[in-house]
Amino acid sequence: MFKYLVVAAIIPVLALASPTPFRTCPNNAPVPETFTVGDCTSLPCPIVRGQPLEAKGGNIISPVSTSTVEAYITVSLAGLDLDFPIPEELVDACANGINSCPLVAGQPFDYVFYDDDMNLPLGGITVQIRVGLRDGATEIACVEFDGALI
Repeated sequence: MFKYLVVAAIIPVLALASPTPFRTCPNNAPVPETFTVGDCTSLPCPIVRGQPLEAKGGNIISPVSTSTVEAYITVSLAGLDLDFPIPEELVDACANGINSCPLVAGQPFDYVFYDDDMNLPLGGITVQIRVGLRDGATEIACVEFDGALI
């Protein structure tokens, strides 16, 4: 009986810790070992206008050594890619989101994107969202997932 209680207690914890499903980006950039968007465990993830949004990429292996990392978001709607404006202070990922800059090629790092007030230009649609990190033209990491803009 005790083991059933332990299993019953563990299953909800595992469900809460489940990562967000994601796809590799079309550019085949490296992906994190784990990825979460808020508490989203199935697609599309709700992205709510005016609400905080936190996305975490864990154990990303950088393909290059660099001290400059730029964060970007691209939204794809009906096959059309649109750059998504993120606050200027969040573009410098070394200053906001990565605690281990400069990056060393082959070494893992974590990245946290946190926007306390998502300013969505559109609402009521589901889009493909790409969140990535780059150093100039070199892709450091990228994930793609479906998001419902609310």
